[in-house]
Amino acid sequence: MSNSRKPIALLLHGSADSPAAWQAVRALLEPGMEVHAPALPPMPDSLPPGTPALAVDLPWLTRLMAQTGARVLVAHSYGALLALHWALAHPGELDALVLAEPICWGLLRGLGPSAAFAELDQCVQQFQAGDSEPAMRWLVEYWNGPGFWLGLPDRIRAGLAATATRTCAEVLSGNGDSTAPADLLQLPKVTRLLCGTHTTAESQLVQQTFAAARPDVRLAWAEGAGHQFLRSHAALVAAVVRQAAADAGLERAGQPDAPR
Repeated sequence: MSNSRKPIALLLHGSADSPAAWQAVRALLEPGMEVHAPALPPMPDSLPPGTPALAVDLPWLTRLMAQTGARVLVAHSYGALLALHWALAHPGELDALVLAEPICWGLLRGLGPSAAFAELDQCVQQFQAGDSEPAMRWLVEYWNGPGFWLGLPDRIRAGLAATATRTCAEVLSGNGDSTAPADLLQLPKVTRLLCGTHTTAESQLVQQTFAAARPDVRLAWAEGAGHQFLRSHAALVAAVVRQAAADAGLERAGQPDAPR
């Protein structure tokens, strides 16, 4: 564990992404925070089919939080679902939680049928049947818009196909999420949300439902952005993280080291 007096933050990326998603945010935070942005772990080959990623990632995150001494957890998309579940399972172990569009679909399950959720079920079935290309194409275009898949370079599509096992397990985690509004009351007092103004209707509804269940949670909007706004709105994300750390009473949040 670090002896630094800086706040220690752990940043978790989303599905089919990497720690590179945080590069710009991290550069803005590091003058006043100790920042860790790990890659999510590989899925073991020995796991039975149909195992959700959370089964692997929650124990991994527990070990990582202990190793780094992080008290600020910042995460996006599937990573934000992971962070939310970890925070619920470890009350009192976080000072601040910042979630960028968590896919906690459980918040919407009681609100009626959704065409997107029917397609999500089909996506899961395709992944599990080994038909990963149409599943990945649907997922990519759900978050980024029609035609986005075909606009990607071949090497990017090949790289996404190579992550199909983990992506399927992450989709299973979102699809099986049972988070209820009452559960959100157990999250840290300093909890913050971020959402793109041009993201999917379901994701916007998740964030609005979350904020309604926890009126003390501030919801910041990334203007003109879709789901993938970590790079385009890095200044906004970093500002929310710094303010959350400051609201939690952590020292030197976002401030450069004093001259010695």
